[in-house]
Amino acid sequence: MGGSSVRDGTLSLGDFVASAKALIEKWKGIDVDDSLPDWQWKSFCKMGVPSEEEGYLALEGVYNNHGERQVQSSSDSFHVYDYHVVYSFSYKVPVLYFQGHQAGGQLLTIDEIKEDLPSHSLKLLGESKWTFITREEHPHFSRPWFILHP
Repeated sequence: MGGSSVRDGTLSLGDFVASAKALIEKWKGIDVDDSLPDWQWKSFCKMGVPSEEEGYLALEGVYNNHGERQVQSSSDSFHVYDYHVVYSFSYKVPVLYFQGHQAGGQLLTIDEIKEDLPSHSLKLLGESKWTFITREEHPHFSRPWFILHP
């Protein structure tokens, strides 16, 4: 994008914003499952004033149906996930924040989230010493969300 990217794997805030907005436009042109929502740029308000640079990329309301898995009640029959890609000023890279909840609104535990992962992702999570998920405060909501460490 801009000339401010460094070759050490980091990204400038401006390049992150430009790349996020480019992804949103490309996503609109891809023929994906109609049940998937669109990626959106969410501006964050500081002191009541929206800041375009302080926003984040969001994919919210992604349904995961447990079709082949036995469930105890109809309220547990599907999980809903929200994904936010937020620029980390500490790491200077985008970081994936996510949370899942049951249809009734109860937040999912890490074990329930792992059950929803594809088998190859779950295997990678267990094998790689550098791939891990933890809880961290979402920088825009001051509530704990899960993050995939950069």
